[in-house]
Amino acid sequence: MRLSKFVFVLGTVILSSHLAPTFAASTGNDSCKVLTAEKFSQIMGYAATIDKTASTPSNCFYQGPAHSGGQFMILTETASGPQADAMLNMRSSSPPPGGGLIGGSYRQGGVIFSVSIKSTDQAKLQALVAEIKHNLK
Repeated sequence: MRLSKFVFVLGTVILSSHLAPTFAASTGNDSCKVLTAEKFSQIMGYAATIDKTASTPSNCFYQGPAHSGGQFMILTETASGPQADAMLNMRSSSPPPGGGLIGGSYRQGGVIFSVSIKSTDQAKLQALVAEIKHNLK
């Protein structure tokens, strides 16, 4: 299962590097402030912390007990036109099936972001997406 997480993260990084011209140089939203560990924990139903070593202003990693957790990444804050649509439609924007991860890429105004969690519960994923959309500037 760790291999599928690596493949998803690698796919997101590749997607990011290929569409770099559309990405904001620095984000106006801090990913770990948009979705706090407290809110992530509340939605997921377990105590989670932010991995401060791996997280950046545009990418937040959440760690829970025994191989649980997730990731929230702001891909761009200036989405527009066909490139934005391409970012949302890329196959690599969703974790590979059967790996125990669910997620995808989403849009709120000009912000495109991705979320992945170690779970099979789509309702929890959608609750995280709704919280992120609510908190984005």
